[in-house]
Amino acid sequence: MSTYKKADLSGAEWISTGGACMTPMIRKTMVFPKVKSAKITIAGLGIFEAFINGKRVSEDLFLPLSTDFHERPEKLYRGVPYGEKMRHRLYCPVYDITSYLKEGDNTIAFLMGPGWYEMPNECYEYGHIKLCYVIDYQDEKGEEHRTGSDGSHRWKESYVKKANLLKGEVHDYRDYDESWMENAFDDSGWQPVSPEKEPETRLYIQDCPADRVIRHITPKLLAEKGDVRIYDAGEIFTGYPVLVSDAPAGEEITVVHGELLNKKGRLAKENTYKQKTVFYTDGTERRMHCRFTWFGFQYFEVKGNARVVDCVVIHSDVKVDSTFSCSDETLNWLREAYLRTQLDNMHCGIPSDCPHVERRGYTGDGQLTCNAAMIQLDGEKFYRKWIQDIADCQDSITGHVQYTAPYIPSGGGPGGWGCAIVMVPYVFYRNYGDETILKELYPQMLHYLDYLENHSEKDLVVSDRAGEWCLGDWCVPTMGFVNNMDAIYIPAPLVNTYFYIRSMEKVLEIGEIIGEHQADEAIREKIRRKKQAIQDTYFDPETGDFAGNQQGSNVFAVDLGIGDERTFANVIRHYREIKKYDTGIFATDVLTRILFERGESELAVSLLTSKEDDTFYSRMKMGGTTIPEYWTGHRSQCHPMFGAVSQYLFAYVLGIRQKEHSICYEDLVIAPECMDSIEEAEGSIMTKNGRISVKYNKTEITVRIPEKTKALLLMNGQEQVLEAGKETVVKR
Repeated sequence: MSTYKKADLSGAEWISTGGACMTPMIRKTMVFPKVKSAKITIAGLGIFEAFINGKRVSEDLFLPLSTDFHERPEKLYRGVPYGEKMRHRLYCPVYDITSYLKEGDNTIAFLMGPGWYEMPNECYEYGHIKLCYVIDYQDEKGEEHRTGSDGSHRWKESYVKKANLLKGEVHDYRDYDESWMENAFDDSGWQPVSPEKEPETRLYIQDCPADRVIRHITPKLLAEKGDVRIYDAGEIFTGYPVLVSDAPAGEEITVVHGELLNKKGRLAKENTYKQKTVFYTDGTERRMHCRFTWFGFQYFEVKGNARVVDCVVIHSDVKVDSTFSCSDETLNWLREAYLRTQLDNMHCGIPSDCPHVERRGYTGDGQLTCNAAMIQLDGEKFYRKWIQDIADCQDSITGHVQYTAPYIPSGGGPGGWGCAIVMVPYVFYRNYGDETILKELYPQMLHYLDYLENHSEKDLVVSDRAGEWCLGDWCVPTMGFVNNMDAIYIPAPLVNTYFYIRSMEKVLEIGEIIGEHQADEAIREKIRRKKQAIQDTYFDPETGDFAGNQQGSNVFAVDLGIGDERTFANVIRHYREIKKYDTGIFATDVLTRILFERGESELAVSLLTSKEDDTFYSRMKMGGTTIPEYWTGHRSQCHPMFGAVSQYLFAYVLGIRQKEHSICYEDLVIAPECMDSIEEAEGSIMTKNGRISVKYNKTEITVRIPEKTKALLLMNGQEQVLEAGKETVVKR
């Protein structure tokens, strides 16, 4: 998108170890005059840390941001070639290094690991790691100079002997020596770097928050079983433990990380996901922790002679800028669990599905949760970057939108996943007001609609790219175990065609915003035909149900305005009877919203707070701190997708809603659903113009809106215009 500035690395050379090492130290000593100002721009393919004269130049972690770096060697995934035409980019951080440089010798050093770039036998394999950087500086006379990477740099393998983003690392501290970053270090025994061809990609200045250390946790020792100690951090988080050891040289210390304990009080192996770090001691007291990855875990086992001194919480440096609390403990838990889960899944510029098994930016999960995230977090720069990933990873030939962005071969479907190319930019516009994104991506949105049309039969979306999955909804409770497709009863064509229709409706709205109307007539006719196709194929005139109302089938029809009065009545009756969700990731969100929208707020809240098994409440009572992948708790314990419903705590429990054509919450309706089940609630969101806050109990409601904001309070059937910049108190 045009908002990103191009990075200029002209005059510098790309360098590497020639594929000989995935965890090198790279260094060079240069002479500088006294400088007035200096900055370094770094392009790294593979995770890098930069140092000048032994000092790290930034607290940023795990750079570069994850993108579709460049074209990959042709490979197969589930028998399907990558082979789609996508766009590629690499983000380059720029740091002010004026205070780091001194007159005379200065050593520029990099510690590198494979990261997202070089992972043999995995989906992340692009090639071997490489580096390019420039230093631009101004001398005392004001003259501009540039220097950077070239063939005179030297390298050696670091103390990190193995590094895998998913599975962990092996460190040998017998090879640890911090002096390699200093001027006096003798690198004559090191290898010269190899020149590299410049990658065929586009370079841009990074403008998205990187990962950083956010906070610290003191873990609790739970038990000692033989020579193994088991620790509990008290919550599922992303980061790593920090150990200290002064054990004799050559001793092995092993740390295994997991989300759950088994009945014997040990780590449940199925929830460790091979997250393991091994340290070899050198007889000197050392602080030991991961360097090129993070883990998603709550519990960890330590074997060997070491003390645990800390657990470091790491994720993208995205601030929580909302508040919420109410008289219901389950809703409070849902809000906190969603935030923790979402932040645990914000790394390297992508909103991932989980922080351990795959770590992929699934477009289905991401489009589903993006509004909840943008409401509750300061996510503008983060999501702007991810929207670009989605756009980059669309096949420019067919219009197919990948299941993950950046592109990593995965599973999904054409509707709920592919619609991210429409839904995420639209939600971004409504929250942050950037019309440019809509203008730039409008042609790609139309291309996506063409793709869905080309994969339709009898006006239903029935297929996806050849050889790929064609999912509709996902993670319904009946699945029972991972990828149990036979337990998904809701028809995939119904769900995919629903998302096709919703995408077309949004494209019409976007066209109105940006003044594009060429396709309007054709789109409206397609919407009519698609709705009729769903009605003709799935509607039962004897019952009023669609597809037997299985796993929320009716809610998609109700949201599209098809069926008859029995369709929604059957939804109400069904969920009053079963008293819990029986829906997958998409139907859960749609069901919750249409209940609130259509005057069934008490039923919506009863589902959110249901005390049945496999609910948010049962998860809370089991001590869960995050939202799991499956209602049944199978596999990952940290998937944000079901947490998308947390957005309705703000839109309906607090009642903070934008009017139809409002952006940035500049024109509001404040209409809290004051229910018998919720005695009091309070919360706030941050907008472009300031903070909007709502607080109420059984006797009064207090609302504050910022300057330059219009708001109408709806309470007890009465309307009241609220004054901007003021607090208003109204008796109930």
